[in-house]
Amino acid sequence: MLKRFVLLLAASLWVLSCSGNEDGNGNDGGDRDAAGGDGPICDEVAIKASPLSNILLVIDKSNSMKDPTSVNDPREKAEVLVEAMKFVLDTYAGKIRFGWMAFPAQSDCDPGVVSVELGDDSADSIRDLLDNFFPWGKTPTGETLQNADAYYTRLNDTERANFVVLVTDGLPTCPNGNGRPNAADDALALRAVETLFSHDVGTFVIGLGENLNNSNPGLLNDMADAGGHPRAGADKYYPANNQADLEAAFRDIAKVVMSCRLDLEVEPEEPDFLWVYFDGQPVSRDRTHLNGFDYDAVNNRIDFYGEACDKLKNGEVVTVDVKMGCAPPD
Repeated sequence: MLKRFVLLLAASLWVLSCSGNEDGNGNDGGDRDAAGGDGPICDEVAIKASPLSNILLVIDKSNSMKDPTSVNDPREKAEVLVEAMKFVLDTYAGKIRFGWMAFPAQSDCDPGVVSVELGDDSADSIRDLLDNFFPWGKTPTGETLQNADAYYTRLNDTERANFVVLVTDGLPTCPNGNGRPNAADDALALRAVETLFSHDVGTFVIGLGENLNNSNPGLLNDMADAGGHPRAGADKYYPANNQADLEAAFRDIAKVVMSCRLDLEVEPEEPDFLWVYFDGQPVSRDRTHLNGFDYDAVNNRIDFYGEACDKLKNGEVVTVDVKMGCAPPD
């Protein structure tokens, strides 16, 4: 009598399902124990586990995004961004819930608003926007991040970890500077990141373009620190001077955002009889927590360790199957 739990990473939520031998009369078919009680029940059920994290992509599309990315990558920064974003969506859609806001919006200094809501099936809508991505206007970074905070406050998603990924090619220039960098707009952007963090929304900061990164912008470092996810070393933010750098930054961010933990909403009846498969290949159970998976009975979850955890964080696994039964599967 075997229960089967299936976790689809390609789906928008990690969902487990259990199927058994329920007959046409609704009986579960479970054996009765010696005391007359039912054995493990194998009725078909569905339970939710380990919801995916939210990432709101906050993207600078100001006029300077038309400039070359670097000496070694002379393509426009906008082109590099679009190609990298397609990589991100192709790699992590269904494993991370994405939303989209770009700035400026309607006029030169108009702050960005959420144009694609965070959701399970947002990737296609973001791809449509990328096909029509056109830089223009100035850089209202601070007010845009304030709008991101207001959006997360309204969303009030307490079941998931919430993040902002800011990609910008320059310093804030609005509303106070009317197109020019200035201390007031710097302070506004930094305060917005601090406010997001106070509301349990972490911020990752990516600087796109050689000209920006060569100037060693202290503000981006300060924002990365304030957002709760600074890099080690001198550059606390993620400098990206080409498409490969930008994609690598997103891979590093995904490793932080994606979990190696699968929380269960019901307790397994036979926790010793759990088996896990990545894309059909078995993952070893390792009670020493070096490499493989183990069940945490105190917190009712499956944890992954070592190479198994790395594969999940690197986006190498499409489907995870978790089987539970009354005896080892055939």
